[in-house]
Amino acid sequence: MDASRQAADPIPHSTRGRAGVWVAVALSLAGSLGACGGGGGGDDPDDWLYPLTVPTDVAVVDLDGDGRQDVLALEQLSTSETDRKGRLLFYRQTDSGAFAAPVVTVVGTYPWHFAISDLDGDGAPDVVITDAGADSAWLLWQDASQRGRFEPPLQLATNVHGYDPVVADLNGDGAPDIALPGSGSPPAAVRILYQDPLHAGTFLPAVDLPMPGSTAHAAAGDLNQDGRSDLAVSVLTSGGGTTPPTILLGYRAQLADGTLGPLNSPASHTGLNVARLAVADYDGDGAQDLFAYLTPYSSQYTATLTVVLQEVVPGAFHGASNTRLDDVRGIDDAAFADLDRDGRPDAAVAGFFPTGSPSTVNARVNLFTQSGGGMFAPTTVHEMPVAVSRIAAGDLDGDGAVDLVAFAGEDGCQVMLQSAASPGVFSPPRALR
Repeated sequence: MDASRQAADPIPHSTRGRAGVWVAVALSLAGSLGACGGGGGGDDPDDWLYPLTVPTDVAVVDLDGDGRQDVLALEQLSTSETDRKGRLLFYRQTDSGAFAAPVVTVVGTYPWHFAISDLDGDGAPDVVITDAGADSAWLLWQDASQRGRFEPPLQLATNVHGYDPVVADLNGDGAPDIALPGSGSPPAAVRILYQDPLHAGTFLPAVDLPMPGSTAHAAAGDLNQDGRSDLAVSVLTSGGGTTPPTILLGYRAQLADGTLGPLNSPASHTGLNVARLAVADYDGDGAQDLFAYLTPYSSQYTATLTVVLQEVVPGAFHGASNTRLDDVRGIDDAAFADLDRDGRPDAAVAGFFPTGSPSTVNARVNLFTQSGGGMFAPTTVHEMPVAVSRIAAGDLDGDGAVDLVAFAGEDGCQVMLQSAASPGVFSPPRALR
């Protein structure tokens, strides 16, 4: 194996607060179970809680190159308070609509999001993962001779606190690069690993791009119509703890010399956290727009589907268009994709939530179509049989219509196929199998 692909020594484990939120939810629900006689025994009073899985990401991609779309998912598996490991799950589509049991690759301690791209040009997509449990990032090379299998995880960087890794050609040399938001202490930089264009699969020394605040989320796309990939980011400029956050949504344009220019921030929000950031053409005018799914900091705020539309003048943007989700339940994650075959991206929002006392867990997938001007309108609500909290879109059955996959950790994936005959109509959820 080339020396550039050998994994570094792991860094010490650290615990992030997000896992505590999931445990708190579990404890809340279990309290009512215990009142009804549920719960486990044993010496450890928390034995009932484990094993515990926390789903963190899901994607639809043809990983093995057979022309059928597969499913990749990320989760953390905890067997005790101290035994936690990350898992990448590969669900191979073996026949039309049939999926094999997942192949599991252990990576990190709390993998959060991934980016999937063929980094070394061998035709096999590779995976970059941010690890919220170890404040680091990992690269998994897919073995081109055994598609669907990965080489041991390579630790790309430490002291990385962001959530969204990005793979794109960020300097115009034709080779995909890696961007890791939330780097440094405080995490106010985006670390760029430029690929050596003369040696595929190797990277030059890291370059840190300073930002005006903590940068957790990023995406890539052409945001000024010059044909080059720009870097979209969310930046926390104030707040934290008991103070509502203020975030900027913006981008750094790739310049003609291959560098990334100063931050252009056309929109800001207070009291909301970014859950997803994306670049797509909302209105079909050929100019890429900035999409964000924002979740509330507290009950005083409301989740939104946000679009910042690019104007006719390249690189100039309207203010944010915010579709408030005041009465929507199940708001853990969102995906932007064409859900009604009109050629424009819509939105699917998914999540679980407790109701009643004693608590019962419900879960939903909420669908939205465009209503113009950067806004969305609700269409249908799908009740889910398991507690899904991550969602992705892609054409699973090859009929040209985008389908949905929702991930629920130990309860697996739920699939909703779009009707070939009725655009925007989806089948009831069924287990991926």
